[in-house]
Amino acid sequence: MNDYQRKKTKYILPAAVYHKTLWTIRDYHRLKDEVATMITPKSGGGESAPPSGEPGDPTFRMAVKYSEFLDTINAIDSARQNIPREYELGIWNNILYGARYPQDAERSTYGHIKSRFVYEVAINLHYV
Repeated sequence: MNDYQRKKTKYILPAAVYHKTLWTIRDYHRLKDEVATMITPKSGGGESAPPSGEPGDPTFRMAVKYSEFLDTINAIDSARQNIPREYELGIWNNILYGARYPQDAERSTYGHIKSRFVYEVAINLHYV
């Protein structure tokens, strides 16, 4: 899949930031699944658990990871809310699965909105 960034738009990111943002968006469903599994209690543990060999507080590490995942999910969701409803599914499927844009609008329209969406996600994640 070729991740082309439009050059004739005001939403231009450095190449590394653009690709990092795209892959963060593509990781959306895994992050949602991870957050859902972090909430459910895990059996085991307690005094009889074998030592893990990791120093520190595992609950704190889990809370930090949970917070980072939620921040990423919220950054994507807030930028996604700014996509017009009629273009949202086409842009989402194009980024996540490499699907072609639907034929209900010009390809350039989808490209412009996608550029704005990726740019907003990068801003929300403090990549730029």
